Amino acid sequence: MRSFFRYLILLSALVTISWAAIPGWFNIRFPRQAGPHFNREVRRKYITTLNKEQPDIVLLGDSTMMEGVDPELLSELTGRQVSSFHSLGSASAFWYLILKNNIVIADHHPQTVIIVFRDTMLTAPGFRVYGGFLDNLDEFATDHETVLLEKAYLNHMNWAEIQAEEHIPLYSARENLREKVDTWIRYLVPAWLGCDRQCTDDAMFNVFTSAELEPGQLQSRITTVEEYLYTPSQLDFHQNVDQSFLPEIIQLTRENNIQLIVVRLKPNTIRTIRLDAPAVGQYITDLSSYLAENGVVFLDYGRDPRLRSDYFRDSLHLKPEGKTLFTQILAEGLNGVLKKD
Repeated sequence: MRSFFRYLILLSALVTISWAAIPGWFNIRFPRQAGPHFNREVRRKYITTLNKEQPDIVLLGDSTMMEGVDPELLSELTGRQVSSFHSLGSASAFWYLILKNNIVIADHHPQTVIIVFRDTMLTAPGFRVYGGFLDNLDEFATDHETVLLEKAYLNHMNWAEIQAEEHIPLYSARENLREKVDTWIRYLVPAWLGCDRQCTDDAMFNVFTSAELEPGQLQSRITTVEEYLYTPSQLDFHQNVDQSFLPEIIQLTRENNIQLIVVRLKPNTIRTIRLDAPAVGQYITDLSSYLAENGVVFLDYGRDPRLRSDYFRDSLHLKPEGKTLFTQILAEGLNGVLKKD
């Protein structure tokens, strides 16, 4: 019993100390707004590209689009200037921010924005918004992103989580604390051995970019993350569409007289998921109807037999020959639906 009381006293002391110290350490005021806080600086990377290249078409997507569509070949085959705005691991929250905070406020507006996606990504607002993906979002978010906060974060938190984020420093600052601990672990021992921060960073970079890591482990990680898109809750289109960024994306393009085209790219395999399962088919049918009702062109290559497994280098990404083939397939479809000059 004494041990238990000692534990309670120690725990209470630590909580009290954290309550007093954490706001000062990380410059956080309580109560605070739940969810991540973004700085007000917005990168103008794509604004600069738009005003310089003045493309007719802008491609938005992640690494599968980068490795699946050749913008130069697409320009040649469609007779339109094409720019590719891709970010590794990006998803609908990132595409919404690029459209809202770069594309529509640039001096030059493209005639067409094409979003290349996989299956349920357009109605999965909480997909790829934490960890390193949060840093990418912060680069293109203002400090008042009400829609982003609500749809990507708050809608996926219960009442207790929201209250804890708003009022309990030890919980609210958990990411800051983890980063501090990670930094301490990473740099302390090398410093004792005469390797400073730059030395440690260079060593870490060399290990993770040049070492021959087990490819099966990486593949397993990719497919585990992707399986989120095929959970029963994510496959319910009508349940998710109004809470997603898709309505905002449609509205932004409509208000700025930009043609929106969404292109479904075929995955190769997602481990235990049957990509031709009835639930996937029903989701795509519902998505197609919704897009048609809102005047959005939908090019569906999700089950295109021309994209055989041997054109893929893994479960998601195409090989160079697959990239050329899909670009040709996409150009063929676009030439029938692009707005006339």
